[in-house]
Amino acid sequence: MMRGALFAAAAALAASGASAQASDPRTPAVLAAIHAQLGQDGFGPNAQYAIAFSDLNDDHHPEAIVHIGGPNFCGSGGCTTFVLTETEAGWLPLGRITVSRLPIYRLPVHHGGWFDLGVYVSGGGAQPGVRALRYEGTKYRSNPSKGEVVWRLPSEATLLMPATSEFIPIGQ
Repeated sequence: MMRGALFAAAAALAASGASAQASDPRTPAVLAAIHAQLGQDGFGPNAQYAIAFSDLNDDHHPEAIVHIGGPNFCGSGGCTTFVLTETEAGWLPLGRITVSRLPIYRLPVHHGGWFDLGVYVSGGGAQPGVRALRYEGTKYRSNPSKGEVVWRLPSEATLLMPATSEFIPIGQ
């Protein structure tokens, strides 16, 4: 009985991985780094986020993947996702990905020492589906709709941010 309750609790936590990570102590610094990238306008009104942490380069230090929703970040093709890595100087950008939707996956393929991301795209004229987003020397590509179609997710793919991720208003 206790074993069943533990399994159910673990499954619930895994299903809400992005919302569970919103309370991560690294989140405020990650959001501050994104705010600094955005400049004077910042996040703007009604912005909200979902966040996940995952090691994208096998250095045993998780990167931050932040999906931002709101009028300044979303259009017919989707919203904006930021990827950041933590350094001694703080959280530094690895990508600002436009026209992205959830779910987001870590794919088992590497380019330039970094795992590819699988990002769902649809709308804005893009064929719906998951696209591979490669790391290109200094950052991830910005437009997943130009990425290679992932016809079938590999069994080794890791779900980073489910389509049902909870979005949290920025500033809370």
